Amino acid sequence: MRAILVGAGALGCELLKRIGERWVVTVVDRDPVCLEAARAVRSVPVVEGDGSSRIVLKRAGLERAAAMIAATNDDDTNVEVIRLAVESGVHRIISRVNDPSRAPEMRSRGAHVVSPMSLAARQLELSLENRRVSSVAFADGRAEAMEFRITEDSPVRGRLLKTFGSCPWTVGAILRRHELIIPHGETAFEAGDYVTVMGPSADFAEMVRTFTSGEGRFPLDFGKRVVLSVEGESDLDMTFGEAVHLVRGSRASSLLLVHPDTATIRDESKAAGVRQTLQLAPELAEGVAVRTRPVGGKPVHALGELHGEESVGVIVVKGNRKGLSGMWRAHRAPALVSWSGRPVLVSRGSAPYRRIVVPARRTASGRAAIRAAIDLARFNKADLIGVSVVDPIFLAGPDAEQNAERAMAWLEEEAAVHGVRVDPMIERGNPVRLLRKIANSADLMVLGIGSRLRSLALRRGVGSMVARGTSKSVLLVPA
Repeated sequence: MRAILVGAGALGCELLKRIGERWVVTVVDRDPVCLEAARAVRSVPVVEGDGSSRIVLKRAGLERAAAMIAATNDDDTNVEVIRLAVESGVHRIISRVNDPSRAPEMRSRGAHVVSPMSLAARQLELSLENRRVSSVAFADGRAEAMEFRITEDSPVRGRLLKTFGSCPWTVGAILRRHELIIPHGETAFEAGDYVTVMGPSADFAEMVRTFTSGEGRFPLDFGKRVVLSVEGESDLDMTFGEAVHLVRGSRASSLLLVHPDTATIRDESKAAGVRQTLQLAPELAEGVAVRTRPVGGKPVHALGELHGEESVGVIVVKGNRKGLSGMWRAHRAPALVSWSGRPVLVSRGSAPYRRIVVPARRTASGRAAIRAAIDLARFNKADLIGVSVVDPIFLAGPDAEQNAERAMAWLEEEAAVHGVRVDPMIERGNPVRLLRKIANSADLMVLGIGSRLRSLALRRGVGSMVARGTSKSVLLVPA
């Protein structure tokens, strides 16, 4: 994530000490001495010049900036920096105000306004780091108390407090679903917790890293196995290869092959074919652990019923657009997601995943898809394309485009926690048509599926139409 900091004074240097490492900050100032002081705090690129000049800001990377911080001691300069950032489409603009009477003017121009000195640095830090809720210094600045929000991808999620025994900081309180908890050694952190942590200011960076970094988990929140149905050697095809790739490129532990029970097959040649398939599969999987499970009847019909007995992380179904059975499975995939509560990969053999597409939506289903897409992009070292689709002008509300920009900025922040860069796309038009078009330019589309029964028609609409209307694989993730 790129940010431009205009003003390398005491406030700017304090900010450089505090913000996370994922921010690549370029510092702009007229004074070369101040720029050297900033570089002494943190190794950053610098631009000598007037920060209220568009030319100077372009040299600092204005077109690529995700955030602009105006931190000079001159409010006229800060107002001009805000104006230029707004005109250039920077989504996050933060400004220091020296004269409180100028604050309304800055806010009206679109900036988050803070003041003064160390308090300003703390507020700027929290504005940039969305997983930190609040922060305050005490004990003459030698200690720090911070409140963190535990996210779904937090590495501390599920861990017991006693496992942090050697750490120099202390967890004082947890707010969980509006209930205050005074934690003890057996207390485990949960997603959604607000955790208050206290410790020495010297260990500030370690506390932040522990509670705000991200850990790839997909598909472990659902289960640890990728599941595929097979009936004969013809099923050891591109879909089988993609299922193997998914195990390798995720936190899944193994591939589970669901097959007809050979004891119930009367035709010995068919039974021999199933046995031969199961013997050949581990060789083709090249080191991926392969487990088998016999079922009565058609294996594909059992896929949605295994989650009660097996650790099912992802269900893989064929999505061949040329065959009727493939089209039927793609059409039924959203219903399979709803029935099983597990992600479903509609496979068209488009692995390996070098380009992954996900809609930027801050709904429950959108967040589920984004978590999976970020994890897969991280594991597979793939490009992640974020897409915000805005309805046509005659259908969209007045804030539709702004909401799309905010959702995209949030996606970029979440991905940055995992070291994943997002290629943003904001398009206007028919969502299904645009998503199909963009999916065809990538290797994998990840879509979220709502869980409420009343949205079943929608799940069978957008999700089904995109899943069966593209030539590339589609991963459907339940909220």
